[in-house]
Amino acid sequence: MKVIDNHFDKAPLLKVYLIGVLIFGTFTFLLFQFISPMLTVEGKNALTTIVDIKISVAVGLIFGLMWLLMVTGSRSNSKFWRYAEAVEKLVEDADTKQTLKDIYANEFKELKHLAQGGPHYYEAKRIYAILETKHKYIKD
Repeated sequence: MKVIDNHFDKAPLLKVYLIGVLIFGTFTFLLFQFISPMLTVEGKNALTTIVDIKISVAVGLIFGLMWLLMVTGSRSNSKFWRYAEAVEKLVEDADTKQTLKDIYANEFKELKHLAQGGPHYYEAKRIYAILETKHKYIKD
C-alpha cells in the first residue's frame, strides 16, 4: 500500500487522472453489464452495450476528476507537514534574534501560505508561538 501511496504522491497529474478514469470507468461498465439483464422492458434489455460504454466513460471522467482533486489535496497536505517539520527544526536550532527574524520573514511566511485548513492553521500558530517565545528569551 505504501508503494501505491508513494506512486500517487510523485506521479504526474495527467497519469493520476487517466488511472482514475480507467478504474472508475471499468468498474461502472462491469456494474452495468451485471445489472443490465435485470433491467428489461418487454423482454428486451433497456441498456445496450453502447449505452453502457457511454455511461461508463461519463462516470469515469467525473470520478477521475474527483480522484485527481483528492490526490492533489493529499499532495499539498503532505507538503505542508514536511515543510512545517523543517521550519520547526530551524526555529529550534536558531540561536540569534536575527536568525529568528529571517526565519519569520522567509520560511514562516511560506508555511502560512501553504496552510489550507484548521489543523494547518493550528500548527502554524504553534510554530509561531515557539518562534515568539524563543525570540523573547534569546539574548542578542
